[in-house]
Amino acid sequence: MSVLTPASESQAMVKKVYKVFFTPNKYEIKPSDEEILKSGNNFKVKYDALELAVTTWGDESHPKVLLMHGWGGARAQMTGFVNPLLQAGYFVVAYDQPAHGESDGKQTNILEISPTMDVMLNRFGKLDAILAHSFGTLITSYALVKRNFPPPSKLVYFGAFNRLLDVLPRFQAIAKLPDELLDGLRDMFFENFGKDLLDSIVNEDYVREINIPSLMFHDRSDEVTPVEDSRAIANAWTHAQYVETNGLGHRGALQSKDIHEQVVKFLKS
Repeated sequence: MSVLTPASESQAMVKKVYKVFFTPNKYEIKPSDEEILKSGNNFKVKYDALELAVTTWGDESHPKVLLMHGWGGARAQMTGFVNPLLQAGYFVVAYDQPAHGESDGKQTNILEISPTMDVMLNRFGKLDAILAHSFGTLITSYALVKRNFPPPSKLVYFGAFNRLLDVLPRFQAIAKLPDELLDGLRDMFFENFGKDLLDSIVNEDYVREINIPSLMFHDRSDEVTPVEDSRAIANAWTHAQYVETNGLGHRGALQSKDIHEQVVKFLKS
């Protein structure tokens, strides 16, 4: 009979937390989201051994806009933009990232998600714009700078996430993890991905190399991604217009008619 030592018990707990960390929460689809999804063309595309859920709307010969959701989100949460973009003459693409929404997978990370943008590029061709939310902004910036993803004409970021490793203390606060578990989790990250790589994944550094007209929104009451993240990014981004809002929280901008109008006006300018 094996006996667990305190050290082995601690390691087992770190492994359990590590698995939970990379398992996104499931986004609860609202009836209004589902109605807009059903109005589009829904299908699956292959990505390695996975299938990704995709929805498109509009005429594919029109300028293309890709909607990138954030961690624990889904393409459904971005559907508020669909009708305004269609009315403005765009073809709209949204997809569920690995382990999100209706796509395959249970755990994922930025290094697995970012290549999925290439899948969309190969299927639909060059994009006119990308609209990204929260962690989706970091994925987008990473793909543009580190994976040489062809730049769109314009970018729009909502509630942008800045430093990848800032996710650790934020996760600790949400999960109420003791410091020793957080230290173990951090060590496991460094062992599996490399400290230098993780330290380097910083949005405010990437945007210095993204020379695209861009528009950023962040709400001062955002309790998921602090507004300081976008302030740091906007300060480093020569080509960005930055707008702070009040009372919209983390996801409210995605459903705001006023924001939709500002986005369409920016894309058309």
